[in-house]
Amino acid sequence: MGQSIPDKIEIWPGPMEGVGSNEFARAAASLKLTGKWMTPFIRITGTAPSLPKLRKQISAYLDSGLPVTVQLMGTSAHQLGICGRKLLELPGVTGINLNAGCPSARVVKHGSGGGMLKYPHRLSDFCKQMAEYLPEKKLSIKLRAGFSDPDDMEIFLPELCASGVISKIFFHYRTVAESYLPSTLPFRRDRIARAVELCKTVPLIANGDIVSVEDANELLRQTGAAGVMIARPWMQDPYLLRRFEMAVPDAETGREIFFAAMRDSGISGGALIEAAKMLWGINDPHFRKVLQENQTD
Repeated sequence: MGQSIPDKIEIWPGPMEGVGSNEFARAAASLKLTGKWMTPFIRITGTAPSLPKLRKQISAYLDSGLPVTVQLMGTSAHQLGICGRKLLELPGVTGINLNAGCPSARVVKHGSGGGMLKYPHRLSDFCKQMAEYLPEKKLSIKLRAGFSDPDDMEIFLPELCASGVISKIFFHYRTVAESYLPSTLPFRRDRIARAVELCKTVPLIANGDIVSVEDANELLRQTGAAGVMIARPWMQDPYLLRRFEMAVPDAETGREIFFAAMRDSGISGGALIEAAKMLWGINDPHFRKVLQENQTD
């Protein structure tokens, strides 16, 4: 800990299931709120879908002209690999990410997402099997500190790095069992620093409760991570990812600009209410106004 910030840090938008629709991506792209994408996960439960169907699911991400990493979720390394190979045929898709961290009870029950961390010794072999279908170094992984025991990272992180097939690790400091418990900063710092030490040969991107440029820079100094991924706090400050590199509107102005762009992109009804909730919270007058207008319609 106490390391310097890398000369070039990576700033990633976090994939947000239930929020990151094509309309959301279209609105964010229109305002140039990010320079790259990681899509919400595409769940593969059987045979990999056709390429036109896959493209339709992420069309706005692809049409943005930005590099796109597509996140996949499932329990068949074979089908995920085939799906990833198809996706890499699409112009703009630059990588495939395996979701091994989603803490949703339904996802975990079926053994995908965070459920994969129940068996830490199996994760590396799964990635190797999946990577057999992909070009070299096109696979990354997004995961948590473990299923219920953070000591498990001592097993799966070195094995993933030694596998030779993982290009990048996106690391959320909580375990799956801890889900979305309130943040405790020393707890976050210590686990991320420990993970960085275990991943000397693969860049590690820190994820979880990063709320500002200052917070990110301090975390990078403390841990030596190669970059940060920001999801929900990005919604509360839509220009946050750009705030690292240029002068941008303040958070409140940004929320108003982004909400207008989302509405113009076609988001309405319940999705618009959810967007207002993410941006302002349920106690803010902006949210109550949107709720009232959409309940009346």
